Amino acid sequence: MQKWSNGAKKRLTEIRAAEDGEQDMRAMAAAIGKLPHGQLKKILTEDIVAILAKYGVVIA
Repeated sequence: MQKWSNGAKKRLTEIRAAEDGEQDMRAMAAAIGKLPHGQLKKILTEDIVAILAKYGVVIA
């Protein structure tokens, strides 16, 4: 039983770290979304634009 508890604690730590990363990405996406459109087109690739779209940042 002790091994399972240690494993569960480790997994909980991993889940919390992933949630923190998600919150950080949402904050970054919101900040990037505030940049002028011309600057975004110069620095972002299509892959990055697709990733930002997952977080609600739409670049026309």
